[in-house]
Amino acid sequence: MRRNTFIVLTGGPGGGKTTLIEELLSDPAWSGRIITLPEAIFILGQVGISPRQKLFQRVMVHLQMTLEDGLDRALSLAEPRLILCHRGSLDPLAYWLDRGWPEEEFFTFTGTTLEEHYRRYKAVIHLVTAADKAEQHYTRWPEAHRPEEIKDAVRLDRLIQRVWDGHPNYYRLDNEERDWATKSKAAIRILTNLVL
Repeated sequence: MRRNTFIVLTGGPGGGKTTLIEELLSDPAWSGRIITLPEAIFILGQVGISPRQKLFQRVMVHLQMTLEDGLDRALSLAEPRLILCHRGSLDPLAYWLDRGWPEEEFFTFTGTTLEEHYRRYKAVIHLVTAADKAEQHYTRWPEAHRPEEIKDAVRLDRLIQRVWDGHPNYYRLDNEERDWATKSKAAIRILTNLVL
């Protein structure tokens, strides 16, 4: 049983996950209350496994789980904290599906179940990619560290929705009639309600 509260920030490329984390960490009301866990891919990028291999997604799943579990154990003597995960252990399934591989094979290959992934997190906040109805704000390489074209970002975002939307506390924040300030406030309102 986890002692700390884990919440996933997910979504397609350019949805605002990093920006929201930066805003929370610079806000005195939140900075001492949360710990953020960076995206596991930044660690995995150095191990030499190609994302075109199924092994890459299996390693991503287990690395994410290990980072979360290690952080939970390390904080066991401290006051319980809110941990914001920049992506969660089920995000690799969206990338798996994007390659056309069967969903059932993902769970067999990773030795996990959908329910196991859902149980790990109190909530999932899905920040929809700016490529979906806010294209003017979607940036890619070289301005940002994302190679996906608009259509690819939207496709990935929909796959991420597909894998997470069965979670009992799934929140999807789209870009319909919403600028970044409004989207950010909506995410913070959800976080506030979850931790009260």
